[in-house]
Amino acid sequence: MWNSLLDQVKVGEARKSTEIEVAPKPSFCVKTKEKEGGKVFLNICTVDSIPEPKKKTVEDLVKMLDSEDEMIAADYRIPMSIGEAPHAEVDKKGVGCSVHDIAINPNYVKILKSEPAFMNFFLQVVFEGLTAKFSIELEWDWVILKNRTHVGRVKPHMIRTYKKPVIQELEKTESNKRSAKKSSKPTQPAPKPDYIVLQEPIEGTPNYLIIEVWLPGIESSSKLTLDVGEDRLTLHAHPAKYFLDIELPYDVVPLESGAQYDTEAQLLTVALMTTCAVDLPGKPDRVLSLDREKFLQALRDNDK
Repeated sequence: MWNSLLDQVKVGEARKSTEIEVAPKPSFCVKTKEKEGGKVFLNICTVDSIPEPKKKTVEDLVKMLDSEDEMIAADYRIPMSIGEAPHAEVDKKGVGCSVHDIAINPNYVKILKSEPAFMNFFLQVVFEGLTAKFSIELEWDWVILKNRTHVGRVKPHMIRTYKKPVIQELEKTESNKRSAKKSSKPTQPAPKPDYIVLQEPIEGTPNYLIIEVWLPGIESSSKLTLDVGEDRLTLHAHPAKYFLDIELPYDVVPLESGAQYDTEAQLLTVALMTTCAVDLPGKPDRVLSLDREKFLQALRDNDK
């Protein structure tokens, strides 16, 4: 089953992405200029479907910026959509200028407006993003316009969305039977199920993560809702049977994931490709070193 899942992940059949057109809502406008002298405006807009960054305090942000560990900085990302191309406009004096539209989560805008440290960090990320995408250099001399939320007409954005992973249900055969944990009466509305995180290869930096979740009492995968993000996995077993929300030890590629549910053993197995497999930064400081056999033995001892 593991090999089948890994093969599925490798060929990218588990999840498909689609692009949808969205209409960003203007929130505030930043005025700056290129080092060559041209005036530039940044329309900072909001789109509900763009994820919100991880919650951090100002102290967390300062600590991250002061750290020499690149892994700590790589742990914080600001999901955003930068327009495909700048649009030419004229300012209130009739002078030509270029305008870029940037879309982020609306809740993050509230944080930016309330915390100057986050606003400075966000704009630095935006400036670097524009430099990387359009090969322009902007002066670090900016001002937020007081009476205008945008310049010109904000254009629609195309953003990528992902379908939830499809959970393949294994047929009940003699070859895939495993002894499931006996279900006990839950003491809370949605208890946390037993699970284990494994890596492939076992030694060194993994290319794949394998997550096994024991779900006593769940007879069909139709009762499960699985969501996979870059650094997080959530699982709902309906109705309010189980709930699992875990931070992954390595960043993964959400597009490349697969899942199978063994109804006989009542075991969900999820295979995830890590960013290490595609030459992207991983998170070795968060690796979990787990002994699968020891874990399973502990479960058997608990049953006794």
